Amino acid sequence: MAKLFFVTSLIIFISSCAENDVTAQTNRPLEQDSMGYIKKCVEFIKQVKQQEVLEPNFLLSDKPFSLESLEFFDCIGQLLNDTAVYTEDELIYLKNKQYAGLSKWTSDVFGTIKLISNDTIETIFKDYSKWWPYFYKNIGLGFDTFSLPIFLRNDTYCLFYSDHHCGRLCGGGRLTLYKKDHDKWIQFKSYCNWIS
Repeated sequence: MAKLFFVTSLIIFISSCAENDVTAQTNRPLEQDSMGYIKKCVEFIKQVKQQEVLEPNFLLSDKPFSLESLEFFDCIGQLLNDTAVYTEDELIYLKNKQYAGLSKWTSDVFGTIKLISNDTIETIFKDYSKWWPYFYKNIGLGFDTFSLPIFLRNDTYCLFYSDHHCGRLCGGGRLTLYKKDHDKWIQFKSYCNWIS
């Protein structure tokens, strides 16, 4: 009888550990093959930003845009209130920031796209004696920032932020939801469009 009690207790203990492990896996951000995921992101970006990235003067900040920065414009609030487009699970996923992150774009990922260090950008624009005149003379006509795309619904929808900076009163950006239609990404909806 004691052996039966011990075996039963052991089985219950192992089962509860397995359930806790499954719950932990469900609640943590999706762990993906990082190089495969980055490749998918770059393919998406090159398709939706095809015209811009082919321009000879195109310059991309090596720091991916953080969607948390959009809270200043209440973009995330607009997005999280869009219950007509997103499922409850998707809104929880977006609200809890469970999507993948990336600290830096690199030339081995983007290939021919010219990158500029975010440290360089910050150094130039911290010094008011430099600002845009220095940037134009020494760097280029402007720069862009891209977020890491957030894929939803088995990669059939994608949320992506991009902006362009070209002067004190020159630039624009937006958070866009894309929908895949016959292997082509089309704009479905946009949030927080801004222009300067």
